[in-house]
Amino acid sequence: MGIFIVIGIFTFVIGLLFIVSPNTLRNVNEVSSKMVTDMEEKAFTYRLGVGISLMIASLLFFFVAYYIRLRGGM
Repeated sequence: MGIFIVIGIFTFVIGLLFIVSPNTLRNVNEVSSKMVTDMEEKAFTYRLGVGISLMIASLLFFFVAYYIRLRGGM
């Protein structure tokens, strides 16, 4: 259940950054492209849709964690 909460928080923060502060993500992209891989330019082109989708996904993760806790599992 804890993993769902962590993933939910992560996706919510990234989604919020896409909507509120895309320049921060661009700076992170420049640093990470030197280390790992490049983020897609399409994600920045459709940043509002991507941000909202990530925030909705985070709500889904929070719901799953809540439902698991409610049912007494894990």
